[in-house]
Amino acid sequence: MHKVDIKDLIKYSENGPYKDIFYEAGDIKAQVVCLKTGQVIPPCKMGNDVLFFIIQGGGEIIVDGKREELKTGISVIVPKEAEARSISAKTDMVILAVQGKQY
Repeated sequence: MHKVDIKDLIKYSENGPYKDIFYEAGDIKAQVVCLKTGQVIPPCKMGNDVLFFIIQGGGEIIVDGKREELKTGISVIVPKEAEARSISAKTDMVILAVQGKQY
């Protein structure tokens, strides 16, 4: 068992998105990503399926050109087959990101 209080991991950086990997073992990697208003995770391709859960705040995710609004309580699963994904924050955001192991 691995227990974490996410509130203790929330930190922001003026230099760009802040991330804290709090678990990496077996088939999963879990991290908290914090973005200040206006910050962006630039487009990239992931080698793993990723679940994003918006803990607080709001913004937008773009996956292969398709835009979706993000807000507190929303989850999005991006499959490893996606060519590109990016996230931008319209308000300060806290995101739980969990990656499945690449097979």
